[in-house]
Order: sequence, then C-alpha cells, then structure tokens
Amino acid sequence: MRTSRHSLSQADELSDAMRRFFARRAAEMSGLGLVALALAFGLALATWSVEDPSLTHATNGPVKNLLGPLGAVIADLGMQILGMGAIVFVVPVVIWGLQLMGRRRLERLALRIGLWLAGTAAAAAVASAMPATTSWPLPSGLGGVVGDGLLFGLRSTLGLTSGPGAAIITLVYAGIAILALTAACGFGFPETADDDDDEELAPRRSSRRAHADDFEDDGADEPGWGIVSLGALVHGFMTLKSAIARRLAARRPAQVHAGFQAAPQAPSAAPRAASRREPRFEQAPAAHDAFDGAADFGGYDPAEAPFADEDEAYAPRTAGPAVSRVVPPPAAPKPGKRLAREAQPSFLDDGEDYQLPPLALLAEPKKNNGAVISPEALEQNAALLESTLEDFGVKGEIINVHPGPVVTLYELEPAPGTKSSRVISLADDIARSM
Repeated sequence: MRTSRHSLSQADELSDAMRRFFARRAAEMSGLGLVALALAFGLALATWSVEDPSLTHATNGPVKNLLGPLGAVIADLGMQILGMGAIVFVVPVVIWGLQLMGRRRLERLALRIGLWLAGTAAAAAVASAMPATTSWPLPSGLGGVVGDGLLFGLRSTLGLTSGPGAAIITLVYAGIAILALTAACGFGFPETADDDDDEELAPRRSSRRAHADDFEDDGADEPGWGIVSLGALVHGFMTLKSAIARRLAARRPAQVHAGFQAAPQAPSAAPRAASRREPRFEQAPAAHDAFDGAADFGGYDPAEAPFADEDEAYAPRTAGPAVSRVVPPPAAPKPGKRLAREAQPSFLDDGEDYQLPPLALLAEPKKNNGAVISPEALEQNAALLESTLEDFGVKGEIINVHPGPVVTLYELEPAPGTKSSRVISLADDIARSM
C-alpha cells in the first residue's frame, strides 16, 4: 500500500507539472496569436486604398492591399468606422500579447476591454476635431463615423459648436483617450505573475522570508539604492578626508631628518702598536647627502690620534611620535571682566538704581578627585574595542576618544556597508565583552 500511495503522489506531481507546462505554452501561444493579429490588422491599414473592392465599394480592379480581399474589407471597415482612431485600436492588443508571452496574467480583462473601446472611441473623436485635408477620400471626418458622432453630437447637445468651448470638449476627449488606453494596456495595474509561477516559487519565497525574519529589525527602514549609493560616496569622501588630515597632523610635530646622527664613542685608552702600518685613503665622495660637509675624508695624519678599535656607532633614524587618538580635555574657563571688577569695586557712583547680585553668591565647582585615566590606557581601550567589534563582525576604526568625568566617548567610523543599527543593537553585548 505504501508503494502504491507513493506512486500515486508522484503521478499527481507529474500531472501538475504537465498541466503547468501546457498552461504556460497555451498562454504564450495566445499572446503570440494576439500580436500576429494586431500586426496583420496594422499591415492591412497601412496598405489600405479606397479603390480596393470592399463592402462599400464594388469594383473589378486589382486589390492593392497586401492581405488580399479580406485585408481590403477589414481595412475599409476600420477606416470607415474609426478613421485614424483605428491606429490606436491596435496598440493595446499588442501590449496584451506581449504580457501573455512574458507569463503575466491579464488582470481585470473585462475592465480592460471596456477601457480599450472607450479610449479608441475618444481617440477617434479627437481625430474628427482635426480638419480633413483635400486628399482624404471618405465623406466622414478623420475620426470616421464614431468620431464624428461623439464629437459633433456632444457639441450640438451643449451648444458649443465653435470657440473655446469646442476646444475644451476636444481636450476632454484627448484626456479620456490617454487615460483609458494607458489603463487598458495595464500600466496602471499591479504586476502579477502567473499562478503556476507562484506555486513553483512559493517554497523559495517562504524560505527567503523565513531567513529574512532574522534581520527584520535591520532592514525595516532600509533606504533605496539611490540613497545608499549617495551615502557610500559621501562616506568614502569623508574617510579619505579624515585619513589625509591625520597624515598631515602626524607630520607636523616632528620633521624627520634624512641620514644618520653620529654618536661619538669614548676613545680607546690602549694605543695601537707602533709597528702597525696604517693605509692612506684617497679623497672619496660623500656617501650620503645628509653628512656634514666639513667632515675630512683625506689621508691619515700621524699627528692625529690613531683609529679606535670600534667604529663610530650611528644612531638609527628616529620616527616622529605617534598621533594620539585621545582628545585632551577642554581648558579651564578664564575669569571674566565682571569678576575682576567685583574684586576691585569702584568708589565712584555710577548712578545706577539696580545693582546686580555679586558673583560670590555662586559656589565654586567641586574638583574631581576621581581616578584619571592616562592616554595610554585610553589607547589600549580603543584598540580593545576595535578587536571586540571585529569579533562581532563590525569593521571600523576608532578615530577619536573623548574622556569625560563619568562617560568616555569612543568615536567609531564604520567601514562602508556597515549599518549603524547593527552597532547600536550590539551595544550591550560589546559592553559585557569588554
């Protein structure tokens, strides 16, 4: 029994897959058929001739229409009824065919058909408002029978046969045509994929939705891609500006001099043996530009002291002090002029009726006797905070440390792509880890 049930379930799945396959192919073929019919109708209109035989014109002449007699009859009916409005009659049909071929359903098909017909009739009325040229072969206007009936019928009913009122009626018909045809093409409806596609993509969407629920708080108020790109560009510019400023600040305190500084050594107490013959060196160019030009590179002078056993030791180049990230506390405020005036009062009568209360009424602020954290300790805390943030997957750099009497503020510059909400949500965990 288990084997038979398993085989039945596989057959059901296979039948569902086949049903979806044939449904898609049927929709694509329907869309292709609509596009082909619309193009055929457009070709018949493009090659329409009033001299072709049709239901309103009997002649034994040759048919000029590319679709033959049937195309001539269809084109003549379209031009007689809609006139130039027959051109926009084709556009929604082509759009529907392309939507069906792209696996999109035609939402609210009855409403679309109604808007299609209303928009086509309004477009024919707009065409009838235009003056017909002498080469127009039909007795009706450019909008055909439908356009003339709608336009002149409304004008006669309202009594606005000419002037601004007639122009307003034409503009109203133009607005109706644009809105109705746009909605008929489906541009105003929400995009909806096929049901079969929804059934196939449902497990994937559910898994993605379940995976995204873990980061719901982070992505709830995410901005658009344009704002994100602009923010990344500004962040990169500010990071580059801050790095350049720090480099310039590091070079200001101490200028590094090229070359080496000679550290003289004490001369050796033991003289060299008199039997040793010392070589004589010729004049040689300076090896480094940083050496003093007054140095003597000539031959050996016996009158001078003999060479020491140990060469002169050269001190290595000293690098400038590292730039501290700790911001020094603000300086104490300077006493104001009023305090100096009250300390030395004037015995002259200023003639003022109101006298300000003395500043001596205010008590002096209590001095902070707490432990003061050294800049080295603050630097260590900043480095520890950076490593802790990296352990939590947050990359960034502590650029400034603002020590205070109660709270020390560490200024973090996150790396591009790091969300601030991520750092804020990890505040308690980071505090416990440190």
